[in-house]
Amino acid sequence: MAIVVHSVGRMKSALAATAVVSFAALLLFFDLGGKYLWQDEAATAVLARRLVRFGTPRAYDGVNLISLDHFAAEDEAEAAARAGDPRAAVNYYISRGDLKADTTWKWQPWGQFVVAGGSFLAFGESTWPARFPFAMAGLATVIVLFHLVWRESGDLSWAVLSATLLSCNGYWILHCRQCRYYSLTSLGLVLTLAGYIRWQNGKRGGAASFVSAAWLWFQMDYGTIWPVLAILFADACRVPPRQLWRPVLVGLLLGLSLAPFVFYYELWGRMSVATGTWATRFARTVFDTNAFLVPLPVLAAAGWLSFSAKGERSRLPRLAVLCVAALQVWVPSVAPAAFFRYQVAIAPLAALLTAWTALRLVERLFAGRRLRLWLAAAITSAIALTPLLSAPGAVLVPRSAWPVPTLGTPFRDDLVHMLSEVFGSRPDPNAVVISWLAQHARPEDEILVNYEDVPLMFYLPNPVRGGIAAFRVTDDRRAAPRFAILRRSVSFVHWSVFRRELARHDWVQVPLHAPDLPWGNNPDPGAQPTYYAPKVPDLLLLERRN
Repeated sequence: MAIVVHSVGRMKSALAATAVVSFAALLLFFDLGGKYLWQDEAATAVLARRLVRFGTPRAYDGVNLISLDHFAAEDEAEAAARAGDPRAAVNYYISRGDLKADTTWKWQPWGQFVVAGGSFLAFGESTWPARFPFAMAGLATVIVLFHLVWRESGDLSWAVLSATLLSCNGYWILHCRQCRYYSLTSLGLVLTLAGYIRWQNGKRGGAASFVSAAWLWFQMDYGTIWPVLAILFADACRVPPRQLWRPVLVGLLLGLSLAPFVFYYELWGRMSVATGTWATRFARTVFDTNAFLVPLPVLAAAGWLSFSAKGERSRLPRLAVLCVAALQVWVPSVAPAAFFRYQVAIAPLAALLTAWTALRLVERLFAGRRLRLWLAAAITSAIALTPLLSAPGAVLVPRSAWPVPTLGTPFRDDLVHMLSEVFGSRPDPNAVVISWLAQHARPEDEILVNYEDVPLMFYLPNPVRGGIAAFRVTDDRRAAPRFAILRRSVSFVHWSVFRRELARHDWVQVPLHAPDLPWGNNPDPGAQPTYYAPKVPDLLLLERRN
């Protein structure tokens, strides 16, 4: 009889996991290559291509330069002085600490470039292969989260609701569909947490799995990992003094394995010019957490329930509460801006916390098991589909910190944006411009562009000048640019440098209908309203006459 019950339980879990994973896969892979890579994605793809070619992700290949897109760190007068000398520009970014002496990229670890480069070797260099491994990492995160919760708690309802909530997080889905490290760091976080719990449960190979997962996570994202490791090791040290040697030894092993990379990436000397004040970045971070990850009332309830409970049953949600709370302080303290991308990795923890809190609250109020499950499902559905429980938390955040105006629908904005992005269609400025240039530009033609320069480097063989770095805008050592692409909606470039170069030549405008949006497939909440602005004018595509 016990065998039959066990088999039925495994079958139910398998069916539930299959349903959730299928739903997540649809959202992650549908029309994955439909929109061209935008600036950040293209940077990952081009650096991955150069990793395959040179053995390191070179920011400069002798023709085109990829620089850090951080306008606050640039001085306009200095940028203008460098705009005519490619060597001076390259040396500037090396001396500033963005690149190694051979122009190898060190602003992010190489993990994402290795992943994208492997996909290129397997499937070729195009949009779909660039995004495919990252979408796979997002799908793996859903699977690992389901398995972690179910294995740790034995609660199938919690596992199903957690994985479903994660799959319904619109901005997490959009970030996982990017050729960028976002899904990799989510997966690294969940694997590290799973390895830690395995280690704490005394399972064979637990410490090794924890160290391995944390090491891999660092290779994907060396920013988010530190507060989480601090929390996990603080938790591991809550043992009698005679047993402290175990967490200390594991910490030393992990530290020694990461030390060479910490030195190689020179993490202690990273340049980071912050935008705004710490208070404004903190307010924006809290707003994003409340609106798009876990409502503040739910987070507060999760903290109360997990810290008031006794025993190991609440360890996983307690650690999740601490990690989410720590990121609210960590992100505005170390990141140059409070973009949602810097904390999107904690979406799995937000999902398991929301599901756990709903189940525990209903459990305390109602005795009937079937009724409890339906009520918990209703609560989590309300959180997943509507902004109802986020409204009280939003009142605590200054309205100036709100990144987007609400759409005025009864559903969560992130869901509306995600569904329109995945299943809908909208003009893609990069696709329109690049497709036209592929037909009309010769490979040797120089192209001047004020922003979104890196997508041109990925899709076209041409020399590309400009971007935020104003790289080679006024370079007379090569032929003058034959084409110029100007997005007048972009304010974060050195316009005076571009105007000076444009005034030197005679141009004719190409009648091309490409919307003048600041960027292409940008998944950040703050980018979404630009896609729905009424009557967006066309960007300028100019061809030189002389």
